[in-house]
Amino acid sequence: MAESAARTRKKRHFLKALAETGNVSEAARKARLDRSNAYQIRRQDQTFADAWDDALDIAVDLLEAEARSRAVEGVEQPRFHQGRICGTVRKYSDSLLMFLLRAHRPETFREGRDAGSEDLERHLKGAKEKLAARLEALSPPPTAPDDESDRADPVPERDQ
Repeated sequence: MAESAARTRKKRHFLKALAETGNVSEAARKARLDRSNAYQIRRQDQTFADAWDDALDIAVDLLEAEARSRAVEGVEQPRFHQGRICGTVRKYSDSLLMFLLRAHRPETFREGRDAGSEDLERHLKGAKEKLAARLEALSPPPTAPDDESDRADPVPERDQ
């Protein structure tokens, strides 16, 4: 049985809106399609289900691009003086930057006690070696005991 043109159009509008918003409810509203009906079509139509997944991937890519922009390029925020805009300042998001790094380089930026443990161990070993070398350089060289110093009493006697 052939699909109606109206249903095909609603599916196309739904997928477009889903790619833009990443939100099923919003996409269904924009396509004038009942949300539960959208899920029903997804279960029955594998091509639509695949397109749905692709649309969500596009939406996530857009979010990632926005996060990267806010983290790296920053966002201009107005500054006010006596109720009037007197300039702007660019704000960057360190937390978004960290999320992006963790997403793309989890082996380096993951959370937890073992995060970067190999690098940390190598760094600590190098620091210990440098400290040992500095301590050795500060220590006076050992001297050979001479005969008089062996016999001399290190504590002077008091006159009584």
